[in-house]
Amino acid sequence: MLIINKNVIGEEYKKLINILSEHCDYFAFVENRQMMKNEKERLDYITNLITKIQGNLIKTNIQSKWETTALGAGNTAYVFYFEINDAASEFLKEKSNSLFEWHNPKLPEDLMFYQNDKCLLAGCSHEGFFMVDETLWNSFLLS
Repeated sequence: MLIINKNVIGEEYKKLINILSEHCDYFAFVENRQMMKNEKERLDYITNLITKIQGNLIKTNIQSKWETTALGAGNTAYVFYFEINDAASEFLKEKSNSLFEWHNPKLPEDLMFYQNDKCLLAGCSHEGFFMVDETLWNSFLLS
């Protein structure tokens, strides 16, 4: 995996989402419970946010670590996993104009994309970096 410290914005972001949608089976994002002032209200906000892709929701896990983050002892986050299809791809492009725009409070954080349970891209928006599979990144750069 390559580590990239540059945001992907605008048309480049849309192009990246299209490539990820072609190569991945599912994606995920994170809602860190430490960042929630009112957990019920925040989860209601997320439920409303994902209305268009609710049918794509595979599962929601409570986790203390994911691709880019390991939380301290006793801290957890909700990780929402979704099947990728045209509706999910459009959702990702409608809700944001950049990879690093995925962070609290407007959006969930840390977009991750998987192919056969292998992570091809994992963002850490608030830290300003993402990790990406080299082959996929080269495909993006050449497209």
